[in-house]
Amino acid sequence: MHLGQPNIHVGFYRGHVYIGVLQFDLSSIPPDAIITDAALELTGRDAQRLKPNAAWQASLLAADMAWPPLSFDALAETPADLPVAPPLAATDLGRGRVNVLVFEPAGLAALREHASLGQIAFRLDGPAHGEDNVFTWDSGQATVEGSPTEPRLRIIAACATPIPTATFVIITSTPTPKNVVTVAALLRTATAAAGRPDFAGSPTPLPANWVTPVIVRPTPTPANAATAAFAVEVATAWAFVYGTPTSLPPNAWTATPAPADALDWETLDESEGEENEEPLLITLERLTPTPTPPPRTMPAALAGKIAFFSDRWGEPAIFVMDSDGKNIALLTRFWPYDLALEHEAVAPDGLRQAFVRKDSRSVPQIFFFDSRYRVAVEVTRLTGAAYDPAWSPTDDRIAFVSGEPGNDEIYVINADGSDLRRLTSNQWEWDKHPSWSPDGRQIVFYSNRETGRRQIWIMDADGSRPRNLSNNAHEEWNPVWIK
Repeated sequence: MHLGQPNIHVGFYRGHVYIGVLQFDLSSIPPDAIITDAALELTGRDAQRLKPNAAWQASLLAADMAWPPLSFDALAETPADLPVAPPLAATDLGRGRVNVLVFEPAGLAALREHASLGQIAFRLDGPAHGEDNVFTWDSGQATVEGSPTEPRLRIIAACATPIPTATFVIITSTPTPKNVVTVAALLRTATAAAGRPDFAGSPTPLPANWVTPVIVRPTPTPANAATAAFAVEVATAWAFVYGTPTSLPPNAWTATPAPADALDWETLDESEGEENEEPLLITLERLTPTPTPPPRTMPAALAGKIAFFSDRWGEPAIFVMDSDGKNIALLTRFWPYDLALEHEAVAPDGLRQAFVRKDSRSVPQIFFFDSRYRVAVEVTRLTGAAYDPAWSPTDDRIAFVSGEPGNDEIYVINADGSDLRRLTSNQWEWDKHPSWSPDGRQIVFYSNRETGRRQIWIMDADGSRPRNLSNNAHEEWNPVWIK
């Protein structure tokens, strides 16, 4: 990858602009696959010439741009088509550090189109002028100790036509199962391989449609039903996003546990002094060797709630509360928060999606992608970086965060770039992650004002009547008002 060289240099050095390019083969994705999530992983190789106060961006190239025969001149003269994730700051980069760029909705939509063409290419941009400032990622042609080296594109997809189970092969031996997740993965895979007298280990290279099972390490027995369900969601999300630490066949799937409701947690004994036990039996029809996409419909019980992260349990977890800060409850599933966050930057018409991209000065700004015309439109033109866009659910206004005044403040602007208004004003404190109420009359955000800690705040849509909903001794951040 990267013309056979070990380095992917990106940035500006001694008067030269360095641009990185990556290309992946998507021909193994079935035509009827439904792509639900994707992430691009890059591993840092060298940061000796890295300077602060700049941003690095990974973007999708246009579908008709392939490499080879794509040349540097053609790449440099052609603007990137669509950023796949928010830009990376210098503080995000480092030798041996893995950058996981999770695709935003607009990037996922473009990825689905590229999948039908059988390949996809990315462009990596950094600072293009000024002082020397360059960062180097590993191309996979050399080794970075302690971490994966080659760039990886991880795609989660559901296929309407299942892969024939006769092709499933157990590639490696595994220890005796220690928990339900391991039992589920082994049982389903072993059943698929049964009746094969010619089975004699894994050939090299592996066929594209063979499955490598992922064995999850044993975990302590959950103390109660809520903790057990939460642990299952964490393990599933980790497997979905990061996969395994070793190289996988192009079309490998990871084994995941059955849905939490199949485990019948109500049968667990929660009495003091007795150890909770896992279900004795799980029927085969409740097991699946392929990931099950999360639901796409928000539960009615969460409508109007504010979801947020908090460390009140000692480590980060997601909670929900009413708009007045009352009735706080633990959210034991990740997908409702992710689903709500996915729609934050979507316009009411469902055709436009706000995102962040560097402008011609390499300053991150708010853009939106119009799916009707396949065009990206610049919304903000500030001297400071703009990010965290949230589209009003009732009109064409976008709330966002900008460092324009020297510290991070919340602004609103019309989608056509008019009527820019600053809603918050602090001395050194900052306000971040705005989210509109379902009726568009209020905005929730998090701030370190007054307490010095991250707390959940709420204000009217014109910036008036700000008040602290958290008002506690914990750190709480990244609120999303569920629509």
